[in-house]
Amino acid sequence: MKLKNISIKNFRTFKELKVDDFENINLFVGKNNSGKTSLLEAIFLSIGISNPNLALNIDRFRGLIHDESEDFRFIFHDLNYKNNISIELEFVNPIQFRELTIKPTYDNITILKNYSKTTELINSASKPINQQNDGIEYKFSISKNKNNKKDWKTSTLKFKDEGLIVRQPRNYKEELYGIFVRPIFTLIDVYERLDKIIIEKKHLEFIEALKNIDDNIIDITLGGNNMIYFDIGIERRVPVQIMGDGIIRLLTILTAISRAQNGFVIIDEIENGFHYSVLPKLWKIIYNTAEQYNVQIFASTHSIECITAFRDFYSEKLNIADDFRLYRINRFPKDQINLIKYDYQSLESSLESNWEVR
Repeated sequence: MKLKNISIKNFRTFKELKVDDFENINLFVGKNNSGKTSLLEAIFLSIGISNPNLALNIDRFRGLIHDESEDFRFIFHDLNYKNNISIELEFVNPIQFRELTIKPTYDNITILKNYSKTTELINSASKPINQQNDGIEYKFSISKNKNNKKDWKTSTLKFKDEGLIVRQPRNYKEELYGIFVRPIFTLIDVYERLDKIIIEKKHLEFIEALKNIDDNIIDITLGGNNMIYFDIGIERRVPVQIMGDGIIRLLTILTAISRAQNGFVIIDEIENGFHYSVLPKLWKIIYNTAEQYNVQIFASTHSIECITAFRDFYSEKLNIADDFRLYRINRFPKDQINLIKYDYQSLESSLESNWEVR
């Protein structure tokens, strides 16, 4: 299944945004704080449309830890709970329409005006004096198209004395699978993915890809305590941690694509860890691996070198398949967002005019 369009309201920096005509490889560019990461997060939330835990995960990706229910406001536009979030996704292959709304839930606190000690009943004179946010509610619907009658389902996530409580509908099972690859390098998830890949002997194809960064690599093995080792032809195997950021980053991306077969991989700041000279090879590796595992890619960058490499590889593939898209996000005061979609010709002329995205 492939995502085609997305419409967003009141999520993070976006009061309203619509992006259409997605393809197999999609790159979002723009200056800092333009909304690139927020757009990736909106896609991620909607792929896991029934799981309100993802609202916590995307904040953790940014280093935000939820200690209380008030922290849920981080995902609402202007940090205002009155701005209910709406995200709509339209897919092709087969056609599917998804709609997600996110709003706060409240624990009503009341003051008792007339309280009967004999009956211990609260009468109608009880009056609510405050509403305290205690969580969020996901209300979601999946249908064949926008005009179909919607079958709404609800999930909730709340803070209680015993901790976080998640309630999801028992009659819904998610068919889509997606992985969010953060800019910060972590190896725990990579270890778990690589374990299965090595068992299935699929790691051999990754070795060839990793040779684009270090041609001494011969093999990959796993050790205790989530350690990953490389054979580079010397007496001892080398821990991945001392192989350099480029190796770790590429291994993270490749294992994510493999694990998300027939699904989606979302990569924030895709250029992180790579020398600019590797970027043309990077796009070729990502394209070929995503095609092999039937994965749709959504990525962001603020690197002009990464965009140029994307454009150059795009030009090589243009006669074979027009399955790349680049979107430039420009943010202006008063919630104004301008989004420009580029084809190869318009991107070529734009880059020649000294396009700055930093």
